[in-house]
Amino acid sequence: MLQLESYSEHEHHLPSKGKFIIAQFDKDSIVVYQAFKDSIADYALANQKFGGKDYDFNRMTWLKPSFLWMMYYSGWAKKENQENVLAIRMKREGFDEILSSAVMSTFYKEVYKDNNDWKDKFLNSEIHVQWEHYYDLFGKKTDRYAAKIGIKGEVQTQYNEEWILEIENVTSYVKEQQKLLQADKSDLLQIPHERAYAPSDLTILKKIDATTISL
Repeated sequence: MLQLESYSEHEHHLPSKGKFIIAQFDKDSIVVYQAFKDSIADYALANQKFGGKDYDFNRMTWLKPSFLWMMYYSGWAKKENQENVLAIRMKREGFDEILSSAVMSTFYKEVYKDNNDWKDKFLNSEIHVQWEHYYDLFGKKTDRYAAKIGIKGEVQTQYNEEWILEIENVTSYVKEQQKLLQADKSDLLQIPHERAYAPSDLTILKKIDATTISL
């Protein structure tokens, strides 16, 4: 599933600062990441969707399009209950639909007319978008921000039943890359080929306070 490139190539093609959805994508699909404990990951891999006794559909689940942000968040698959990193290829039309209905996790005056307007939308939304600092390969904070997208309720069900195309457990690959990093061989690392993502409707970027992308 993953298309790989060197870290230097990866950085060369990404803006140095701003808010971007950083992801691997093609004309029909986009890859997002999630990390889970063994039982949830095993079920997802076997069934190519989420479920089983340990998966809670009543909780918001977070999609992380950026590989390196996922690595920082999960501690390279070493944090408790995040020991398995799953790469999930989903339909672009579904991802864009999620973005089009998303509400920011915090108030942005550029997006909402006032705090009450934001709060009302936030409390009634099944989709939240949150911008967080992007950390580079070495764990250093950058001037770039990456998005994570939370979904719950009917949207989560639709993601699971209609929009997921493929699920792959990439934990062994993750550990191989971390070993190279720890051995000071970062020039040998191969990370996912990612670029700044533009939805089919560019006005969506304004709705989530993303940096404008010119096509």
